[in-house]
Amino acid sequence: MLDRGAAMSGGSDPRRFAVSDGSPLRLLWIVAPLLLFVGLTFYPSRQPAEAGTMPFAVTLTPPYFTLHGSAAWSLAIATLITVLLCWLFFRRRVQLDGSVLSVHSTFYRKHTPVEQMELQQAAVVDLKQDRRHGLRHKINAYSMPGFHSGHYRLHGGGKGFALVTDVHRVLVIPVRDGPTLLLSLAEPQSLLDALRRAAMPSGRPR
Repeated sequence: MLDRGAAMSGGSDPRRFAVSDGSPLRLLWIVAPLLLFVGLTFYPSRQPAEAGTMPFAVTLTPPYFTLHGSAAWSLAIATLITVLLCWLFFRRRVQLDGSVLSVHSTFYRKHTPVEQMELQQAAVVDLKQDRRHGLRHKINAYSMPGFHSGHYRLHGGGKGFALVTDVHRVLVIPVRDGPTLLLSLAEPQSLLDALRRAAMPSGRPR
């Protein structure tokens, strides 16, 4: 007897679809602030801690955090945040497990049943040209120039869930009672074909 999870996925093995590679130079939007922070913190000449000052201090100006007069603690926190953001930048996965499409993108994830997708309206678009599906503003998202991840309000109205690494080539999948999916894939047609096969268990295309 199949367990519940196998029944929901149709008993098939999950299939992953490669996300379009974005330029690694976009990481400069993460690394550059760290380098600027290091410069602001360590380039100016530092004075030794005055006697009687607190061992731990928090300020509104660089270095923000000091421990016994040293800014190393502040640098450690900034480095940790930078490493975390770089790791999240590469956390991307698009996977079809039976009749459920799972998208993992940085902080966010979305699971969408194929039966809720309007596959006849799905298309590969250029978000710079297609204003209807363009990303208007962030609701809860992580983005930088050329990279968009998470929940957005679309120019044409409604909401969208994005994993976009190339705004000029995005697979748009409208979803009933849910946010439109916007995905940058190396082979978008391959995913679209797989979704259409998964949507016809009775042999009738959706």
